[in-house]
Amino acid sequence: MRTDTIVKFQPVRLGEAKLTGGFWGNRVEDYMHVIKSMESSLMHPDNAARLINFGIAAGEIEGKFHDNDWSDGDCYKFIEGCANQYAVSKDPQILEILDKYIPWIEASQEPDGYINTQILLTDKERWMHPAHHELYNIGHLFTAACSLHEAAGDDRLLQVAVRCADYLCTVFMPLNAELGDFCFNPSQIMGLVDLYRLTGTQRYLELADIFVTMRGTKLGNGDQNQNRLALREEYKPVGHAVTASYLYAGAADVYAHTQDETLLTALERIWNDMITRRIYITGGVCPIYEGVSERGDRVQEAFGDEYNLPHRIAYNETCANIAAAMWAHRMLHVTNKAVYGDWMESILYNAGISGGSLDMTRYFYANPLAHRVHERIKPTFRQYAHAPNERFVTFGCWCCPPQLWRTLTGMPKWIYSTSEQGVAINLFAGCELNSQLANGAPVKLRMETHYPWDQEVKIYIDQAPSEGMKLSFRIPAWCTDATCKGRPIQSGIHEVTVQVGEEITIMLPMKAQLYQANPMVEQANGMVAVKRGPVVYCLEGCDISGEATLDELALPINSTFQEVPIAELPYHMVGLQTEMVIRPKGDALYHPLVQDQNKTVTVRLIPYFSWANREESDMSVWFPRA
Repeated sequence: MRTDTIVKFQPVRLGEAKLTGGFWGNRVEDYMHVIKSMESSLMHPDNAARLINFGIAAGEIEGKFHDNDWSDGDCYKFIEGCANQYAVSKDPQILEILDKYIPWIEASQEPDGYINTQILLTDKERWMHPAHHELYNIGHLFTAACSLHEAAGDDRLLQVAVRCADYLCTVFMPLNAELGDFCFNPSQIMGLVDLYRLTGTQRYLELADIFVTMRGTKLGNGDQNQNRLALREEYKPVGHAVTASYLYAGAADVYAHTQDETLLTALERIWNDMITRRIYITGGVCPIYEGVSERGDRVQEAFGDEYNLPHRIAYNETCANIAAAMWAHRMLHVTNKAVYGDWMESILYNAGISGGSLDMTRYFYANPLAHRVHERIKPTFRQYAHAPNERFVTFGCWCCPPQLWRTLTGMPKWIYSTSEQGVAINLFAGCELNSQLANGAPVKLRMETHYPWDQEVKIYIDQAPSEGMKLSFRIPAWCTDATCKGRPIQSGIHEVTVQVGEEITIMLPMKAQLYQANPMVEQANGMVAVKRGPVVYCLEGCDISGEATLDELALPINSTFQEVPIAELPYHMVGLQTEMVIRPKGDALYHPLVQDQNKTVTVRLIPYFSWANREESDMSVWFPRA
C-alpha cells in the first residue's frame, strides 16, 4: 500500500475559510439560536439522540439508556457542527455549551479505550451485531475530536479518540474475516483518515484501508450492508444509502493517500451508475424505505432499482443526500473532474438542505418530490413508515438535524481546497480564505456574490506567492453563457495563474429552464421540472392564485417565467411566476382528458429546499407537460 500522501487537492483547515454572507452565510447567521434549539432536543428525555446518555454513563444523571444505538454518533455530529462554527466566530458561548458535555464523554470511555453508551448502559456486549452501530458512533467521535482540536486547540476529545483508535487497531488488525460485516454505517473510515491527517499515525490509515477491504469478506446483510461484493468488484450503488455513501466517501479518502487505483476505478464505476440510473433531479439518492435489491436482498433506506424514482413515496433521507455530496466532494478532490462538483452543488442546493426548516429548528427525515394534503401517505405499511407529513423537533430517529448542522457550519471547507500549486474554488459563495499552500506559502482571497440568486461572482486575490499561484474554478454544466473577465468560457474545470491584487469577475447567467427525465424513468414520463441555475423549483398549493388544485395543472413547454420576490420567506430568494394550463381532474381512477389551453392560472414556484415552511400545502417538483 502506498502511503506517500499524494493528493490533487486537500481540504482547508477549520477557521482558514470564513463565510461572509450570501446564501450559505445566511443559514448560519443566527447560529446560537440553532445551537440552543438543538441542545434542547438532545437533552429531551424522549428524543432518539440524547446527550443525557453520556451523563448517565458518567454517573452524573440518573436514568437508563434511550433510544437509538446510533445516538452517540448524532451527539458527536452536533459537537462537530459547534466546533465548525467556533472556528470562525470564536464565540465563547459555544465552548460554554460544549464544556457541559465533554467531561461526560471523557468519563464514558472504558479503560481500554472503547466507548459506546448503548453497550456500556445495556446488557449488550461489544461486537455482537453490526446494527448496534458501534463503529458509526466511533467514526463521528474521531471527526468531531479532530474538528474541536482544529477549531479551539482543545484536545480532550482528541485524547478520547486516539485511545479508541488504538483500541480498534487491536481488534481489527490484521483483517479478521469473522468481523467482516462490522462496518455498518462506516463513518469510522473517514474518521480514521481525519485522525491520520491530524496525528500522522500510520496505522490509522492502514486500519481505514482494512475497513474498506472488509466489505464482501463476510456476507452479513448482503446488499443492505454492501457486503455481497467486495468494494473493488462492485459496479453499482446498493443497499442502505447512508452506509453506502459513507463507504464510498471513506474509500475516496483512503485513495487520496494510498493512490490504490483499484479503489478509484471501482468508485468511478459505481458513481457513473448512480448518476445515470439512480439519482433524483434534486440530488436525492434513496427512493426505497423498505424493499428488495436487484440481487434479491431485503434492503431499507436504500438505493433503488435502475430508473425507479417515485415522487410522493420517495424516501431520500437527508443524511443520505448529504453523504452523497460528501462522496462527490472527495471525488472532486482526487480527480479534479467537473462532474463531481456539478453533482455536489446540485445536492447541496436542493435535497441536501430541504430536510431543515429555513430557521433550522424543525426537520424532515425524508425528502419526497411530491406531497398531497388530502392524500397523505399513511404509514400503515412498513414501506411507508417514513412518510413526512410535517416537520419535527424531536423524533424517533434524530440523525438528520446534526448532519445538516455540521454541513452548514462546515461549508467553508466545501468551498475551498488547496494544493501545492494553488487554490481550488469548489462552490461560488461569499467566503474569504486565509490559508497556506501545501508548500507553506501564505494565500488570501475573497469571494463576493449572491449566487445562486445573482449571476455575478467577484474574486479578489489579496495574497499569493510572488511568482503567482494557480487558481482553479468550475463553471457548472448548466451554464452555457458564462464569461470570465468578459470573455466567454465553457463549462468545466478551469485553471488560471493569478497575482496579488488581481480581481476576477465571473458571470453565470441563469434563467428558468425546463428539464425532462430519461424515458426509462416512468414516474416522470411526459413531465417537466424547472431549474434556475443549480436550484430545483417546486410548486406549493398556497402559491396557486386561483381555484385550481395542483393536480389540475400542467406546464406548457413554451412557458415563460418572471423572476419575483418571495417576501414571506427569508434570504431574498428568487421566485418564478408563470401561467399553467388547467386540466380538470376527475374522481375516477381513469377518465377522459379535458383540456382548454385558454384556461390558465397564475402560479409562483419556489426553491424546492424551501418547501413546507408555511402552512401545509400540496407540493410537486414534476408537472404534466402541456
